[in-house]
Amino acid sequence: MNGKPLWMPTGSVRSLLALGVLLAFAAGSGFLVVQDSSSDLVKIVVGGWIAMLSGVTQAYFGMRQRGDPPSP
Repeated sequence: MNGKPLWMPTGSVRSLLALGVLLAFAAGSGFLVVQDSSSDLVKIVVGGWIAMLSGVTQAYFGMRQRGDPPSP
């Protein structure tokens, strides 16, 4: 064993998990929009996901701006 998870470069597993979660959210929101795009539930769910994504993005780049490395 070389000490790397799944014999991949460092950070690859974390990246694959993040992409999987992102694709799951995209598929779920796409399904909701296709079923009934004018529903209040769709507006709330998609708006909440956009708010969460923007909050995470702001926190990540805000910490990088200060020079602190992001927490894993």
